[in-house]
Amino acid sequence: MDVYLHLIGQGLAIGLLTGILYVLIALGLTLIYGILHIVNFAHGEIYMLGAMGVFYCYVVFKLPFAATLVVILLLSLLLGLGVERAFFRPLRGQWLQLVVASVGLSLIIQSLGWIAFGIQEKNVPSFFTGVVAFGGVRLPTQRLIAAAVGVVLVGLLYALVYRTKVGLAMRAIEEDEETARMLGIDADRVAALACAVGFALAALAGAFVAPIYSLNPGMGLEAILMSFLIIIVGGLGSITGTVLAGLLVGVLQSVGGVLLGAEAAYGLVFIVMIVVLVVRPAGLLGKA
Repeated sequence: MDVYLHLIGQGLAIGLLTGILYVLIALGLTLIYGILHIVNFAHGEIYMLGAMGVFYCYVVFKLPFAATLVVILLLSLLLGLGVERAFFRPLRGQWLQLVVASVGLSLIIQSLGWIAFGIQEKNVPSFFTGVVAFGGVRLPTQRLIAAAVGVVLVGLLYALVYRTKVGLAMRAIEEDEETARMLGIDADRVAALACAVGFALAALAGAFVAPIYSLNPGMGLEAILMSFLIIIVGGLGSITGTVLAGLLVGVLQSVGGVLLGAEAAYGLVFIVMIVVLVVRPAGLLGKA
């Protein structure tokens, strides 16, 4: 019995740390959906590019860890601005065309990734070594620091959206873009900023995941599936709901993996999703 309790406790802790990284990816998707009203299917590829960026900057070019993060942050922000201007802005208000454009962008990035990065999986050594133990639970320092950074980024995003004028403009556009424009809000500029921030969150999540998993150009598929799952369960456009759902999915996947096995854990996650949507179709904190 004590062994099972220990395993469940270990799984719960790992699940929370994993859930925070899921939250980072899903929040970027939520932000882009809330402002641009587009489900960005290329989001998983931005996560992949962040992870690959770590491999090339940190492993190949031997840049310091901090410099690697700065490079990834700047490049992801610029990529977000470029994609919004070139692909999303001309198609604003055309839902089906935006979906097709984002799917096409996803396939383009992934195809170029296979060509540029090759088919061989890549591995990144841990940025931080060691294990932290408390209450009988042992957690890798790498995951703890990644989770801590994730919490800080979530807090900064919350402050941006709910404590600044830019955030007020974002929320105004989300509620009624036409009225927001009449009030003098530059909707295009705000949308570009939202896309850039969303891309940066996904890329940074990929950067911190890089030492944990093997890397390949197709790794974004699982990320985008889990992100869709999280924002649907949390409620489309809800930051708080996304955080709660991300932590819930991380815990279910980890604890379910301990008790039932990895494959069954995925099934458990989707069963819970279906139950949540049957009981509350708008998600945990979503609006009808």
